[in-house]
Amino acid sequence: MFVSLEIVIPVFLVILSGYVTGKRHWVSSSALKGLSFFVYYLAIPALLFRTMAQGNLSSDIDFSLIIAFYSVSLTIFICSAFLGCFLYGHGLKEAAVMAMGATYGNLLLLGFPLVYSAFGDEGMVPLTMLIAFQAPILMALTSMLTEYDLLREGDGGQGVKAIMLSLAKAIWSNPIILGLIAGGIFQLSSFEFIAILDRFTSILSGAVVPCALFSLGVSLTEFKLAGDLKQSFLIVIVKTIIYPSIVAFLVFNVIEVPPLWAAVAVILAAQPTGMNVFILAQQYGVFTARAASVVLSSTILSVVTVTLLIAYYVNVLPK
Repeated sequence: MFVSLEIVIPVFLVILSGYVTGKRHWVSSSALKGLSFFVYYLAIPALLFRTMAQGNLSSDIDFSLIIAFYSVSLTIFICSAFLGCFLYGHGLKEAAVMAMGATYGNLLLLGFPLVYSAFGDEGMVPLTMLIAFQAPILMALTSMLTEYDLLREGDGGQGVKAIMLSLAKAIWSNPIILGLIAGGIFQLSSFEFIAILDRFTSILSGAVVPCALFSLGVSLTEFKLAGDLKQSFLIVIVKTIIYPSIVAFLVFNVIEVPPLWAAVAVILAAQPTGMNVFILAQQYGVFTARAASVVLSSTILSVVTVTLLIAYYVNVLPK
């Protein structure tokens, strides 16, 4: 237990330091934007490239884990959307954002550093596999449903063709996807991972954990509890407790994957709601206050839930 606390507590202390810094306005919005750009466009892609380039695609990729994880995600997404429509009386666009809040985790800024801190390079393969598919599946689905609802209402929806082109462009210009693809191509080629490239990607990779966590802490100062808190807390319970519980049942009892990979999948499923949910809600002008409440409250709750999960798996997994 103490070993796991030594892993998790420093992670959340870095987030707390970012939060305090943001609250005291010691970091300007332009500085935060620059730090977030560095993390998203350089540091994380470098680490993903390094992981893929030094791995073995033929043995590393396990589609059973990806299918199990995202089958749960899509099932919860559909159930949450129906709940939004028929219990809360939302339109399709509000229900879609609500469903995204119940399934879209903060895998990059929090899940990535936590898994890397807890399991090191061994946890990177399942981590990269699961991260790679989240935005193309969940963000794309939410955007399509929202745009369809706007088009149906005559409120400026883009149209199916425009939506598909926009989504395709966003996915294939995503630095996370590009980092994974570039690493995979490098690994399949006969190129040597020379010392200069090794050192360059190693330096950038080392910046992922502190920079991602600090920027997350600063960003959290922009969120507050508002809107229908009962509905927001229901989404939080689905995201941080129900979702990882179902994933845990599947990865440990139904499919055959290494125990470490199964543990990483559960920890990622338990991550709090990602900030992209709030960004998308703002973009479409729906569910904004509740999305902010979900992001903030799920992040606070994850201090307990994710800590307990990591504590458990660090102690029970074979060394």
